[in-house]
Amino acid sequence: MKVRWEDIPPEGRAISLDQLSPLSLATPDGEMVEGPRSASAIEGTLLLQRTRKGIEVKGTIRTAVVLPCARCLKEFTLPIASECEESFLLPKYAPAEEDTELANDDMDVSFLSEEGIDLEDIVAEQIWLSIPIKPLCDEQCKGLCSVCGGELNRGECGCDRQYTDHRFAALKTLRLNVP
Repeated sequence: MKVRWEDIPPEGRAISLDQLSPLSLATPDGEMVEGPRSASAIEGTLLLQRTRKGIEVKGTIRTAVVLPCARCLKEFTLPIASECEESFLLPKYAPAEEDTELANDDMDVSFLSEEGIDLEDIVAEQIWLSIPIKPLCDEQCKGLCSVCGGELNRGECGCDRQYTDHRFAALKTLRLNVP
């Protein structure tokens, strides 16, 4: 759903996220990945406020995604709740092509395209930012056995996981002379 600057009244416009079509969770560079997929409808509201130089977007996003655990590879549902606040400037307020030093405040600013703001992009970005780098089904997840590949959450598999690199076996015979 795209919203143009001209379509936002001076008092602002609240948009319920249940109006959005189902999102595909393509990666930020547009590739589809095997991992995350939507597990529930997206809920929340975005408030679009027109400013002199662009649009400010504030709101909350709630949903859930299904993704594989980084340790045991079992799929689990991760609830997501995100607060977002972004500013978008109209193209005429974009800096010139020359190199411009960015201040801290400039890091929270994006630029509007001629078509306006794409709310689906904002929501997808917030979902991606809420997914941890190493998602875990449980903080106590034991993962997989490095020998047989069995899931250690179900119980010990009996494999000897005390791996020794034989290239360093000679070092075991050395004694440390620590005073």
